[in-house]
Amino acid sequence: MWCLSRLFGSRVGLASCPLLGVVRCQHYPPLRALQASATLRRASDEHKKEPLTSSSQQHFDSPPAGHQPEEEPQGPRPSYTGQGGQESEDYESEEQLQHRILTAALEFVPEHGWTAEAIAEGAKTLGLSVAAAGMFHSDGSELILHFVSECNTKLSKLLEKEQKLVQLGEAEKKPIDEFLRHAVEARLRMLIPYIEKWPQALSVLLLPRNIPSSLNLLTCMIDDIWHYAGDQSTDFNWYTRRAVLTGIYNTTELVMMQDSSPDFEDTWRFLENRVADAMTMSNTASQVQSTGEAVVQGLMGAAVTIKNLAGLNQRR
Repeated sequence: MWCLSRLFGSRVGLASCPLLGVVRCQHYPPLRALQASATLRRASDEHKKEPLTSSSQQHFDSPPAGHQPEEEPQGPRPSYTGQGGQESEDYESEEQLQHRILTAALEFVPEHGWTAEAIAEGAKTLGLSVAAAGMFHSDGSELILHFVSECNTKLSKLLEKEQKLVQLGEAEKKPIDEFLRHAVEARLRMLIPYIEKWPQALSVLLLPRNIPSSLNLLTCMIDDIWHYAGDQSTDFNWYTRRAVLTGIYNTTELVMMQDSSPDFEDTWRFLENRVADAMTMSNTASQVQSTGEAVVQGLMGAAVTIKNLAGLNQRR
């Protein structure tokens, strides 16, 4: 039980025990705060502005005789350009700038990997200095965690939309095994544009300082899937189902990174078989501990596999 409690019971955003009532996961980017975010835009804008030298402009700007001008702060007025092209006189928040930089950097991951170079290229597309990459860890962990968080949010919105269609009678409710296959496949397909670089991402997520954040995102995703599947268990089955689905997701992810079949057909066949196996498992209390231990051992074995894959940096 201790291993399952650590996986699902003590993380942020989820109650420690289903008997106490499950609190839905809150999606948030587990990223460290940025420092002096507005300074970047100020620095990038200053070199674009040229001083006005015309005599007419100087005459227009000169104050009346005897007038004492008020002192104004040095440097340009704080502003940024939003998505609609309109300027605001307030700085955008650090979180907003952080989100924009990391989102823009994803375009360059296939070429540069999950690296500071990709973040720097993303910053350049926003008109910022490449020095923006210095605000993040050099291993690209913030970029990876941002991507995982965004994928989880997309999956949650997709499952929520499908749930509403069922409630409105516009779609049929899927059997539990079909629903789980659909949810896991939908989430894994989000990796396809970055599949060549994903072994590198997993190796970074397995670094000790990144494990808490990556586990939090993984368990939130698993909990979301079971929530929309209609799971309302409040006993040991709550732990068992989440541990089993975690194992299915992780092993299918490893298969996917080595799959060269068209449209990852072998991966989806493997997923179908694993879900079918899970459906035949008996939900006994004695299986809870063994299931949790199997997941932990599987994660440890996956670490070795991922390191080997990261060294190859390509699908077989």
